[in-house]
Amino acid sequence: MTEALEAVGILLAAGRGTRFSPDGTRNKLLADAGGQPVCVAAAASMLAALPEVAAATSPRTPEVAQALRAAGCAVLVCERSEGGMGCTLAQAVGALKAARLAARRPLPAWCVMPADMPRVAPATIAALLAAWRGLAPAGRGLAAIAPAHDGARGHPVLLGPDWTDALCGLDGDAGARALIAPHLRLVAVDDPGCLYDVDTPEALAGLPPAAR
Repeated sequence: MTEALEAVGILLAAGRGTRFSPDGTRNKLLADAGGQPVCVAAAASMLAALPEVAAATSPRTPEVAQALRAAGCAVLVCERSEGGMGCTLAQAVGALKAARLAARRPLPAWCVMPADMPRVAPATIAALLAAWRGLAPAGRGLAAIAPAHDGARGHPVLLGPDWTDALCGLDGDAGARALIAPHLRLVAVDDPGCLYDVDTPEALAGLPPAAR
């Protein structure tokens, strides 16, 4: 198989959102973000910049899966999501890897973003992809690239295909942050939305306008 300069989006949409609704009566991913659910707005940004986006969802929230499927995402229902974000990401990457290998397609870069970030600009995702494609071939495999706005690191993060097996081995709720930290390269973007997640009702109320 030859190298393909493509990336697949993974939208992490299996979280409980306990800070948003401690009693579990409201799902922040389905809260209204200017006319559409938070998770759908996040998916729209990824779908505008990437040809393929998979949403990793929980079996406990079929309405999230339904909304993201209708938005154009492939949906992966992650039975291990109760174990935390690391488990969710591992299961999602494992399923996508298996499908790629079965189809004899090269492994892509992985563009990973939480689904509670409805204001990430598609141009930010495009900038990460351009930065990755601009690397020398030897540097693409273990590339780890994230946006930065005003010096603060944001989301999503784009990981080269050589991270695939390490991602499949993640566990717990820590995700890939510690794994990639020594390798991370930041790309400056003019996008405050890359820093803005909807963790609380107050954050939702203060949601900035969508980037134009």
